[in-house]
Amino acid sequence: MIVVSTRQRLFGSQTRRAFFVPAARLDSQTIASSLRLKSSIEATKCPHHAGQNNDPVKIADSVKLVNVPKLPFVGSIISQHSGMSKWDFTTSYDNWYENHKNFGHFYSTGLPGIGKGLYHEVYVLTDPNEMMKVLRKEGPLPFGPLELQWPITEYYKDRKEAGAPGGSAGSGLFSTGIEWQKYRRFIQSDLLHPAAAKGYLSGIIKASEIASAGAPKHAKNIAEYMAHSSFDMFASVAFGQFPGIATGESDQEEYNIFCKSGLRGLGLLLPLITDPMEMVQRKIGIKSKLWSEFEENFSTAREIAHEKVKLFRTRKANDQIKDEFEEMSYANLSIDRQISSVGQEDALTEDEAAEMIVIGLVASVDTTSSLLNWTLTHLVLNPDVQEELHKEISKNVANSGVGALTGDCFGKSNTVYLDAVLRENHRMTSVFSFNVNKQNIMDDVEIHGQTIPKGSVFVLDSRSIGMDPSVVKDPDVFDPTRWFKDEVEARRGTPAEVLDHPLYREPFSAGARKCPGSRVASYEAKVMLSQLVLDWKISIADNNKDPKPKSWRDIKYFQGLTIQPEVPELSFERRR
Repeated sequence: MIVVSTRQRLFGSQTRRAFFVPAARLDSQTIASSLRLKSSIEATKCPHHAGQNNDPVKIADSVKLVNVPKLPFVGSIISQHSGMSKWDFTTSYDNWYENHKNFGHFYSTGLPGIGKGLYHEVYVLTDPNEMMKVLRKEGPLPFGPLELQWPITEYYKDRKEAGAPGGSAGSGLFSTGIEWQKYRRFIQSDLLHPAAAKGYLSGIIKASEIASAGAPKHAKNIAEYMAHSSFDMFASVAFGQFPGIATGESDQEEYNIFCKSGLRGLGLLLPLITDPMEMVQRKIGIKSKLWSEFEENFSTAREIAHEKVKLFRTRKANDQIKDEFEEMSYANLSIDRQISSVGQEDALTEDEAAEMIVIGLVASVDTTSSLLNWTLTHLVLNPDVQEELHKEISKNVANSGVGALTGDCFGKSNTVYLDAVLRENHRMTSVFSFNVNKQNIMDDVEIHGQTIPKGSVFVLDSRSIGMDPSVVKDPDVFDPTRWFKDEVEARRGTPAEVLDHPLYREPFSAGARKCPGSRVASYEAKVMLSQLVLDWKISIADNNKDPKPKSWRDIKYFQGLTIQPEVPELSFERRR
């Protein structure tokens, strides 16, 4: 008996295939040997890019659509039937790469919770130029990854129906249409524009300086430390305040609870989304253990954040904004915008504006901490890289004239190596398994010569090419010099030039639904890493219990919403 187990089935979604007729079974060996694009790239004397020839092979050349076998309701997750890599949240990176090796640069698969229709169909691409065709078909009300997170949409739907504060705002932001546009416009104001993000830089620097002092106290639990540091930095952005919970000396226990609850709640999203039975239970009114745990943790984080916003608003009403940091904070600017818009069409209520701040605060901890955890892991595994980064940062500090980090230290010309470190981290251990997920909402689209129907779901696998040894020499070696200007120039005209496409550069999606806090998160990562490396020589501790990891392959990880590594115990030796 097959159990109907997806949102599409319950909502009566249409499918182009006959009911209960699986897609044609393909032999995985045949697929791997005959349909996968075979790269002709060979490593040359340049260690970081493909060999150059007069007639370079592009990804687009000879690519054919591979239809991975699918079953109704469960898509392609039964690996024995589909040939797909077994779904495992502790091997996400390898899962996607193995699928790329087996099915190539363009394949259709079935991913419950991500795809559409009876078979949960998704088209997976590796060519960013082809993905740009999909983005051009987005239209004014595009699809975004937030829509895939049905536990959050269902959570806010419940609150909206109950008339709870913030329910309508959360429901609107995680939807598509005019409602989404209204809330998206509000949340990204004073946040997404480059000048707006840069305006928070001085506060982020101050927060990171405070947080860095507490690093040794968290040597055995870096994951907690980075979550606290991420909270401290975004608190400086959101409220212009510096709680300093990363120091380990703060008496504000509610913020520790906020971080734990937020991370735990968001960490349950992917397990919920990809389990076909979870949505079924949800729709028939059964609260599973996993759903209840998500709901409890997410609610706890929201309640703490709402109290924080409420307190700030009260202080503002009483003219108690104390300094320039609070005056220029995101909360203060958002409240001003909300008040000034009262009476206008599409104006947000006080509760709705507060929910936008709350969502930003909750989301910031998970994404930024994952980015910081992975990059710090690479720095301790590669001490030569850490030392080179320290040289760049020290030079910038010396030139600042104040003996400390300043906003000028993060000008593009001053962060060549830092930017390369972050780009190399993204190549090897991105925050997400895939960072661009779109639909061609407006019209059919031609991908690699194949016409794909309007409303189809696409995923850009932006990691597999960068881990392919036929494209990148020694892909498991962490080498930031791959991203130096001369290396980028050398890749032009070769198959490896796709690595430098804008869609491959960062983990924040693209288009109209790009993460609204992406620029702030980028600053937070740069500043926190710079402060840590400036203050400390960081290494893996000699604890005589666990064998020291020798490469990133020895690091265990788990994918909830983001992919979080188990950072080993570290040792911090003060540099200054």
